[in-house]
Amino acid sequence: MAWPSYRFLGLSPAEKQVRRQTLDKYALYAQLSALVPVAFVLLYRLVQWATKARGSRRGDYDAVPSSPVLKERRNSGLGIWNSRTRRARWWLGEDVVVAGMVLGQRDQWLIGISWTAWLLVLCALETGEDYLHLTKRLGIVAISQYPLQYLLALKSLNPVAYLFRSSHEQINRWHRVLARVTTTMLCLHVALYLNFFVQTDRLHRLGDPVVLAGAMAFFGLNILVSTSLRPIRRYSYPLFFIIHLGVGIIMPLMVMTHAAPTKSFLLEALAVFFLDLGARKFDTVIGQATVESIPGTNLIKISASIPRSKVNRFRAHPGSHIYLSIPPAARRSMSAASISHLLFEFLFNPFTVAAMDEETGDLTLVARHCGGPMTKALRQLAAAATNDSDDKIPLSIEGPYGAASRFPQLSTDFDRMLLVAGGVGATFTLPLYRSIISENPGAKVEMVWAIRSAGDATWAVTGKEAQALLKDDNIHIFITGDMVDPEGPGLLRRKSADDRRADGSGVGDDGEGEVEMSAMYRDRRRGRYTAQQNRKRPDLKQIVDDLFRHGHEERVAVLVCGPNEMARELREHVGAWVKKGRSVWWHKEGFGF
Repeated sequence: MAWPSYRFLGLSPAEKQVRRQTLDKYALYAQLSALVPVAFVLLYRLVQWATKARGSRRGDYDAVPSSPVLKERRNSGLGIWNSRTRRARWWLGEDVVVAGMVLGQRDQWLIGISWTAWLLVLCALETGEDYLHLTKRLGIVAISQYPLQYLLALKSLNPVAYLFRSSHEQINRWHRVLARVTTTMLCLHVALYLNFFVQTDRLHRLGDPVVLAGAMAFFGLNILVSTSLRPIRRYSYPLFFIIHLGVGIIMPLMVMTHAAPTKSFLLEALAVFFLDLGARKFDTVIGQATVESIPGTNLIKISASIPRSKVNRFRAHPGSHIYLSIPPAARRSMSAASISHLLFEFLFNPFTVAAMDEETGDLTLVARHCGGPMTKALRQLAAAATNDSDDKIPLSIEGPYGAASRFPQLSTDFDRMLLVAGGVGATFTLPLYRSIISENPGAKVEMVWAIRSAGDATWAVTGKEAQALLKDDNIHIFITGDMVDPEGPGLLRRKSADDRRADGSGVGDDGEGEVEMSAMYRDRRRGRYTAQQNRKRPDLKQIVDDLFRHGHEERVAVLVCGPNEMARELREHVGAWVKKGRSVWWHKEGFGF
């Protein structure tokens, strides 16, 4: 079949009407085609449910890992197929690295290219030789994806996350894929229109209100895309967020002015956005909080009370996170007209719930101050706090969110579990570890926690559960940096009140005293704990190999929350066992991309 030769055609009003109907038809096809993956997922769930129901009627049971039944299943045709499927899923989840930069995962590239190809096919069908038909089709088909694109970005009312039993952070990566697809198509739309204006000597039309609205929308889209790049996000996340929000609202209005037939798609997109925003506002509560800096570290600890109606939601899903913002009542020191005051109207930072006191309903959050406006403001609030005052700081708390609410039953669905954390990543793994042990004291679970200094662990080794944590042989804490220990090995002395006033840390007098750190590391040769035992980087390969050496039939869960380099290395070591046919459930917790 020859490649179509597109020309500038002069159409009659009737022919233009037929073209308009064809454009609307294929835009609808493009939008509805997104339901096909949903139908496949529902069909898969139905088959899965039917299989389980059939097994229950036959009286099937879960065999122990050493059972010959499982070995027989592994060597069967179905077992071989399952093993190959696991390896394929793992391969698809691997990072695509170019020149040292991670450019998403393989499944994103595969599905992104496939979806682009499909939409381009829909753009070309029934266009004949009409150049403007192809040009307009590229635009309207791209805009037809906007309701789905906005839907994939929702935090509260996200049906896609519910359907795929995932979190909005994991679904958001498909929002980014679809954004790249639609932006590419809109770039083609604009390029073809500019070529049309140049070839027909109509550049003066760029000043027409309808065309100008489209040009402004495209300009806004380019700003949005530019500020979404990783270097810009890392330089100023608030800049990225504010522009993303502003352009996400204004651009659809400009496109509706530019092309009236796109109105239905863009109204759908704005509708789901504002419905989600309303649901998030309704679910946000004001908690009275105390904020303190942890001496000797750049960590900030927040203890905030929440209404009793929300306690059960946090209790049921350990490892969840909230979005924290500073309401106007806590910004009294800022001028209401200042840029800083207005900036905090758009700042909602995610924090994992490190602990929850079921008696008082208080949440504990731990954050590392890295120079961002939110943690900087929290540190200033901590510095201004005094222990001789009962005043608490009001903070807006939205949530809980996260994939933890849709995790499998970790304590019973897996034979062995490994939780790996780096730094404040333990705010995710530690609640999960406690929950697993609480539900199944005999569970085979280990937690590895790498920290820079002993002070980074003080938030976890103080309080009612400190001794149980310190004496647990299944928790291994590694200090990768220097010990912050002026009093000698094994002790981390908190600063005195005079020291704290001198350096401005602002922690109150109840922080005085010593925290015994020597019980954090067990010397198995001498049967006691020592601060020197794990003053090194954890050998992740050895840890993973020890995890998998117990039996081929064991189901293993690996969860990690920490620096990307740590997670990437851990995944590499786990992947070696997946390639050998092992059954692994993997989860990486993180907010960045």
